[in-house]
Amino acid sequence: MVEFEELSWLRPAWDQVSAHWKSLSHGILITGNSGIGKGHLALELSRLLLCTEPNEHQACGQCASCQLLKNSVHPDLHVLVPETQIDNQPEPIQRHASRYFMSEKGASSTRKPSRVIGVDAVRLLSDSLTTKSGRAGRKLSLIVPADRLNSNSMNALLKLLEEPAADTYIILVSARPYRLAATIRSRCIQLECPTPDPQVIRSWLGDRYPETSIDVLPFARCGFGPLQINGIVAAGEQGLFQGLIEKLHRPSLAGGNPLMLAQECSAVGIQTALRILQHLALAQIRQRAIGVGSSRSCSSESTFSGRESCIQAFVEIGRFLVNPTGAVDEQLFLEDICTRICEERES
Repeated sequence: MVEFEELSWLRPAWDQVSAHWKSLSHGILITGNSGIGKGHLALELSRLLLCTEPNEHQACGQCASCQLLKNSVHPDLHVLVPETQIDNQPEPIQRHASRYFMSEKGASSTRKPSRVIGVDAVRLLSDSLTTKSGRAGRKLSLIVPADRLNSNSMNALLKLLEEPAADTYIILVSARPYRLAATIRSRCIQLECPTPDPQVIRSWLGDRYPETSIDVLPFARCGFGPLQINGIVAAGEQGLFQGLIEKLHRPSLAGGNPLMLAQECSAVGIQTALRILQHLALAQIRQRAIGVGSSRSCSSESTFSGRESCIQAFVEIGRFLVNPTGAVDEQLFLEDICTRICEERES
């Protein structure tokens, strides 16, 4: 379990927001790359705002409100998280979010976990935030990640932001704030969390796993944040991920078997593999934008063969990740991308 105090790279963002916590806007948008601890920072800010006896810039940790939050039973902390992403959140967020699951009327107990935050959950949240506080204090909502709100739930949230109840705060957390409606972003103050350098990540992981050698750079190049790398190492999957990342850069992919490549990608999770491929495509687009490598072809270590191919893969994968349609379609889409990679390397 990772504690907020361990995440030293978030200290500048915390100092910035905690210095003005008494005069914060009712809408707060916390942004930054995936896996760096934005949810932990949001939870720490929630503790401070709900604490009844705060220190100058910190929750006391001893009052009844702090104890309720510590035990994940605070009546005035309301959390919305997509059901498919609940396991990626800190424990207090997981437990507080559970009351909003299965909120849709007539929802079947056998239905698949939702990938989005639906309008019924936001309406239920609205009812909770507009009623009297359970402890006669502030009321607070966390929405993690906020970019998983659909269009209907965004419209419902906008009404809450436009007409906020007294002593109510809504904290949105997102690695992709551009997916949020501009009207929502404009009604929030934004707090940007920095991504730590690979050296900082290496030192942090080294303290947690002193007997394990961890090559951080390949993970960082594929968009993994320190908490994501920590989860991979904790699960004993470091070699599995490193093997896939290394293979995606090999010139030997030319003429390779795309189904075998898709199988290796599936071993780390189809959506995770697609995010890796999308990040590699974006990295190549950025390299060409600053003049690294040819404008039409890649070096032998590039995953995609040309600028147009990179852009096409980035866009198509992004669209698919926003609106995946099912396990079978996920597998077929991954196989199509892997076929394209192998064929382009051969040409």
